[in-house]
Formats: sequence, structure tokens, C-alpha cells
Amino acid sequence: MIKSLRTLLHFSIILTFIVSCSPNTTAAKRRPPEWVKERPISSEYYIGIAVVKKNANETSYMQLARNQALQDLCSEISISISSNSVLHQFENNTSFKEEFEADIKTSLVQDLEGYEMVASWDNKKEGEYWVYYQLSKNQYALLKRVKLNKAKKLSQSYFEEGKQYENQLDLFQALNYYAKSLDAIKNHLDEDLSVMTLDGTINLGTDIYNSIQNIFNRTQLSPAKKAIQLEISTSQKEPILVKAVWLADEGEKLISQLPLKLEFTKGEGILSGNVSTDQFGYASSVLSKVTSRQKLQEITVSLDLSSILDKSNENYELNKLFFTEESAPKSKIILNVERLKAYLNFSEKIFGEDSKRGILENNLKKELSENFFSFTNNKDQAKVILDINTNVTKGEIKEGRNYKVYIVYLDCFFSLTDVKTGMEIFNDAIYEVKGMKPISYDYAVKEAYEQAVDEINNTIVPKLNQLDL
Repeated sequence: MIKSLRTLLHFSIILTFIVSCSPNTTAAKRRPPEWVKERPISSEYYIGIAVVKKNANETSYMQLARNQALQDLCSEISISISSNSVLHQFENNTSFKEEFEADIKTSLVQDLEGYEMVASWDNKKEGEYWVYYQLSKNQYALLKRVKLNKAKKLSQSYFEEGKQYENQLDLFQALNYYAKSLDAIKNHLDEDLSVMTLDGTINLGTDIYNSIQNIFNRTQLSPAKKAIQLEISTSQKEPILVKAVWLADEGEKLISQLPLKLEFTKGEGILSGNVSTDQFGYASSVLSKVTSRQKLQEITVSLDLSSILDKSNENYELNKLFFTEESAPKSKIILNVERLKAYLNFSEKIFGEDSKRGILENNLKKELSENFFSFTNNKDQAKVILDINTNVTKGEIKEGRNYKVYIVYLDCFFSLTDVKTGMEIFNDAIYEVKGMKPISYDYAVKEAYEQAVDEINNTIVPKLNQLDL
């Protein structure tokens, strides 16, 4: 009896093994699961499914499948803009809204929490790996509320600090804290950002924007001189003074420690561009030199927002919407630039003899007048005396079978003297400017003159522009 039972048990084990290894069971494992054949639809879960080709690196393709499944899952999460969202304030800026939505989609994948892997399927026949993830909609909504409340709390803290600095007229610090407040909620601009304060309910997005614009509107920058007259390449003896005033309801107040930026918006020159107001509300900038030849030039004074509107900052595009440069306080200073008043002494020698042709003198006066000097015939009115001495010497005559070419060489010496001090402030020369023409030496001299004017314009005039007079 016992022997019969043992035989029966052995038979059962063998039968079970045969059945488990049967072709039907193996085929069942190879068959795709239902979620591969047809994507599940759920009212309770966001679903993400992905398939990737397998490779030798198992970790690599599994990670890729996971990432793609989570991206697929996030595509089911819709972004709806709250009726109280600050984004409605920028409805005309479609490019920013599109960029914001794209950034939100990216951050969704990066910051996603609470998801779980439901299943995976190894399709050996096709060399594929399938994966199925899900995320509870209720859990996602809860986590989203937690993140939003945390962001609003941090933003409100920065905003209230900014208000304190604004009330103390430390406006630059106030703007920096408003920027921090904005940064804290940058991923939630599509949502209702209302919070309770001691003064009632405020919308953080809207109130940050309005507070920034209030600072811009109430800050007035007033140059001590709105128009300055000076000569080219000379320094402005007196500093450029700019007063910063806060237009309070009860009257004007001076603003200290306010960073300002001065820059040429017409013309060109050298000046101290980054300055700050002192305790009396004045900022001082030194205009070292005007280098442009334009008669009317312009310097714009504005609030220095470079630390906030930094193109390398990841929040640059967002900050541009709130810290609008076109509405930021600014003022303009007009520069009426005159040529340096000069008296000209010109001497000319051609082949060892004094010449009064005047051709080169007139050409040089014209060229130098366009670039640097305003010539006067009254020596007493001149600020500088320019001495120009030229000397033309004969060179060789080159002859061929049917031609004869005359060559001359021109030297030109420059000396500039300050009338007030009697000191020579510039000395330079050009040497051996060649003139080469057929027919006669006179034609060669004429060409040497033309070449000399070009060389003076290219070499002497730039050096004159470097003078600090």
C-alpha cells in the first residue's frame, strides 16, 4: 500500500513538471498583457506607459523606459490657469506663457513624487522592454497643495521683508526681496496665489508686480545739469550729479544707497557708469572724455537693475516681465560737443623752397575740422596752437622704353601746444609719403598730398582723439 502511494506521488510530481513546461504555458508568458494591447483608462490614476528597445546595459534601458513612462504620465496632467493667476496680467505675451507651460511640464517630470510601477513586460521576441507606471490623482493633488502652500509661505516672507525695506526707502534691497519673492512662486504662476496678511487678503503675484511698479513710478532721477557743453576729447571738469527723490504722498524724500547706471545712448565717451547715491541722495559720475564726433550726444541715467536682469540668470525672462526696463526710472543728459578751438600755423617747403600753394593746408584743415578741431583766425580765442610743417623732396626718375615716372617724398610734422600753459601736448610725424606720377614732379607732388591726407586721417587723428585735454 505504501509502495503504491509512493509511486502515485512520483507520478504526480512528474506530471506537474511536464505541464509546467508545456508549450502552452511558455506561450502564455510570451503573450502581451492587457495594458500593452490596450492602454488603461482610470478616473483615479494618471497613467504612464513606455516601450524601449533593449540593449546590453540593462540598467540603461530600464531607466530610459522609466523616464519615458513618467513623461507619458505627466502628459495626462493638464495645466489650467486659475482665474486669479497673475499670468492674466501678461495675456499679450504669448511667448512667455508658452515658455512657462513648457517649463512647468519639464519641472513636473523632475519633481514628480508618489508614483509607482504597476508592471513591466519583457518582449523577448521583439527585443522590447515595456513598463507601466501610475500616480494617484488624489495624492498628486495633495502634494501639489503642499508644495503651493510652502512656496506661498516663503514668497510671503520675502514679500513682507521687501515691504519693510521699501518703507525704509532702502529701495534696492526692497527690489531684491521682491525678486526673491517672485522666485519662490515661479512654478506656481498659473495658480491662485492669494494669502492672508494682517491687512487682509493679497495676491502675491499681482502685489509683487504692483510693488515693483510703485517703486519705479515714485522714484525720480534728476540731473543737476540736463545739458552740458564741452569740447571733444576734453574731460568735464565738474562731475555729473544726479539726485534721486522718492515722491511720497506727503512730499519728496531723498533716496540713499540707490545704484544707478550712466551710459551713452547717443555718441560715445568714457565715464564712470556705475555709481550709487550718497546719504544726501546724490550720485556723482566723472565724464573723462567724449570721443564721438557727433555734435549732439546723450547720456541716459537709469536705475541699475543689472543684478536682477542678468541674462545668465535662469529667471531672466520672468524678471523682465515684472521689472520692466521701459517703466524703470531714468533721465537724460544732453551733451553739446564742440570741436577743440585751434589756431593753425602751417609751413610748406617743396624742393627746399617755401611754398604758398595752400592745397595741402586746405585739405588738412578740412579733414581735421571734421574730426577734431574748430579753427579760428584769432589766436586769442584758441585753446591750442597747431603747428604743421611739411617738406617735399625729389626722388628718382624712373625711365622705361615708353615712359618716365617722377617720384617725390613728403614728410609732415605735427606739434600741438596748450595756449594756457605753453606746454607742448602732442608731437608726431609721418615720413616719406611717396608720390609717383608721369609727366612732371608737380603731378607727383599732388599725389603725395593726397596720400598724406589719407595717412594723417588713419594715423594722426586717432592719436589726437586719445589726448586728455
